[in-house]
Amino acid sequence: MRRIGRFGFIGFLILIVVGGIWIWGVLNPEHRFQKAVLNPLTVPSSNISTVSEGKEQSVDTPNSLPNTEGNVLLPSSQVTTATQATSDKETLSFNVVLIGTDTWGGENSRADTIMVAHVMPDQRKVNIVSVPRDTRVYVQNVGYTKINHAHIVGELKGGNQQGTLTLVQAVSDFMNIPIHHYIKTNFSGVRDFIDSIGGVDMVIDQDVTITPEITIKKGEQHLDGEHALYLARERYSTKDGDFSRQREQFNIVRAVAKQLLKPEHIPDLAGLLLKQQNDIIDTSFSDSDLISLAWLFKGMESDDFTYEQIPGKNSFGPDPLVGKKVYYWSVDFAEVKLLKERLFTE
Repeated sequence: MRRIGRFGFIGFLILIVVGGIWIWGVLNPEHRFQKAVLNPLTVPSSNISTVSEGKEQSVDTPNSLPNTEGNVLLPSSQVTTATQATSDKETLSFNVVLIGTDTWGGENSRADTIMVAHVMPDQRKVNIVSVPRDTRVYVQNVGYTKINHAHIVGELKGGNQQGTLTLVQAVSDFMNIPIHHYIKTNFSGVRDFIDSIGGVDMVIDQDVTITPEITIKKGEQHLDGEHALYLARERYSTKDGDFSRQREQFNIVRAVAKQLLKPEHIPDLAGLLLKQQNDIIDTSFSDSDLISLAWLFKGMESDDFTYEQIPGKNSFGPDPLVGKKVYYWSVDFAEVKLLKERLFTE
């Protein structure tokens, strides 16, 4: 009987060791996202041409094939090339598009917030770039228009998921990078998620007037979900307009990460992320991916986030959807290329 008990105990120890090895291999972020790197959600459409501002921009994509959901897929040779380039560099980094739509839920929507994150699990670092919603980009089957229109164009064609895929493809084409995952929420999602973690602590650089009755004061502030959303949306009362708003959106993302890393949240971080996925967040990450992300975040500080904005200039031009001249943020493609090489290449 003692021998049986001893063997049972040894078996239990072996089970724990094997289980630990399995968890380490499957959920460790340095291993977990290798599959995503080798199999991106979208890759850039190589036939899209960019020309200098003021010249006609055109696209010819005869070899692109729509899948059953209407998303444009590249020929297999192009996908293999993009994938092989990633594999040759032996990098485990991956790219995520963060999307905030301009609705409370249910109605057709544009992308009010677009950020692209380059996540480096082995370095425990994240580089984030804000893409202005008025950026002039090519949207497949439409032409050159504002990037925030891409979501509603896809949504009107094939529903919420197609809206996401159309926007993600537009970002991939514009930045000339593969996109491996996306995270999308709306106004109520931002508010409710921040409330679920007890609000965020931020340092506000300037007074931000929302209405005559509501002003978020300069200095250290603790914001609940409603006031953080006010800050994320406001662009008229700040000196740099939409670019001040983009910086505050990044500051909110960093503040959320810092709040999630507090000791009281770490034990239930994975469960919190899974709950929010089901309730208010639309994402391509699986449940186990989110648990792995929680593991990744536990080793990071707020200083491990680097942030930049897309360089360019103000301009006006025709919009095929509106049928008249509209305001655009016209990018400097040479500077965008340098930014990509600096922040999206390990």
